[in-house]
Amino acid sequence: MIMTTMKRMTALALLSAVALSAVSCSFGPAWRKPKMEVPAVFRGKSFGQGNMADLPWQSVLKDAKLAGLITDVFHANRSLVALQHNVQAARQYVTIARAPLFPWAGYSASTSKGMNQQGGAGIAQTGGLTANPGSAALAASWELDLWGKTRKGVESATASAQAAQEELNNMRVSLLRQVACGYLQLIMLDEQLRIARASVESYRESLHLFQNQLEAGIADKLQTASAQAALAAAEAEIPALQMQIAELENTLSVLAGRMPGHIARGSNLEDFADASKVAAGIPADVLARRPDIRAREQELRAANADIGVAIANYFPSISLTAAGGYASADLRHAIVPHRSGWGIGASLTGPIFQGGQLRANTRAKREAFLAAKANYEQTVLNAMAEISTTLTSREKLVEVMSKQEQAVEAYSESVQLSMARYKEGAAAYYEVLQAQLLLFPAQKQLAAYRYQYAACVPTLYTQLGGGWK
Repeated sequence: MIMTTMKRMTALALLSAVALSAVSCSFGPAWRKPKMEVPAVFRGKSFGQGNMADLPWQSVLKDAKLAGLITDVFHANRSLVALQHNVQAARQYVTIARAPLFPWAGYSASTSKGMNQQGGAGIAQTGGLTANPGSAALAASWELDLWGKTRKGVESATASAQAAQEELNNMRVSLLRQVACGYLQLIMLDEQLRIARASVESYRESLHLFQNQLEAGIADKLQTASAQAALAAAEAEIPALQMQIAELENTLSVLAGRMPGHIARGSNLEDFADASKVAAGIPADVLARRPDIRAREQELRAANADIGVAIANYFPSISLTAAGGYASADLRHAIVPHRSGWGIGASLTGPIFQGGQLRANTRAKREAFLAAKANYEQTVLNAMAEISTTLTSREKLVEVMSKQEQAVEAYSESVQLSMARYKEGAAAYYEVLQAQLLLFPAQKQLAAYRYQYAACVPTLYTQLGGGWK
């Protein structure tokens, strides 16, 4: 039978293909993980022992309200959902790239009905008889991966899929930092709003006093105008701060997949900053942990594999084919032994002259590899600079806050002393106003410094590569 013969020939062809594949080679540079020289320690003081990036984010960002917000972000952020689908799509391309390693099989069939025609096309005269011609066939083909072109393609697709996964991890890290810092900024704005409202009450009281004194001929117009200016400036700060709060709340709500609305707040900045120990570990850990560095590494690996694909294009493609089926001028008599057919074969195709296309493609892939290598190295350098800057900032902010707290205490004492002098008749109330004009801005600046210090916790945590697992 024809099908039995075809099976034997196909099996022989497959065995030959397997033997050829076993001795096949692969072109292109072998992959080696890039080495990047990093310092033994970070520039800037590392607080504590170990590495805070080893901890889950719930153990670092110790605030119940913030934890609930971040959980919503990880579950409902639309950008995160989109990247998750991109990762799934990238994984499918690995299967697509691997498919040529296996034989492909397909089928075909056709039929028609008419006189002096077959398959819709004219044929020789058949005596005017009405015929029902048709055919049915099975076919298989297999392109041998003798030069490693397909395997290099699989390696490239796999690395690209892993890079997509690392980009997803990096998005989680980025969102964690953005949401945590935004949450802390809300607490800072709340504190500044409280200070602004207190200053409005104080300036309003001063203005009322100066207006009464002006009417009595005791105070002068300069004092009254100064009080009016201070009050108006303080009143303008309140809606400005409320506007910033509403904008930031809306931003955080959208990141969490919620409709714009209020964001609940918990602890103050000082409690948050003191709740977690900050430990940076060693720089080498960052190379293995930060998802943006890992993504650039996988992109570099994909670029390296693409060079092998480009080189393999210089060599011929060898394919094995097999087909068998039935064909007849009349479909009613098609499935009979003498109507059957079969065939096996091999084909070889390769380039001779393509106008420099293959050479240019190989050079382009090598340049792409060098570009990916530079991107990887730049990402590492940026990471080291970010961490060192944050460590230095956190250390220096301790001193900055200490000095600013001393300034606030001194200004507060100045207000109290000037108020006491005024009550004793030893000074005019204008002296109290001048002390208040120094106190309230200093208090707001202290709140800003405390925010910067507290924000170092999520910033350093994510810069070290924590928060994506």
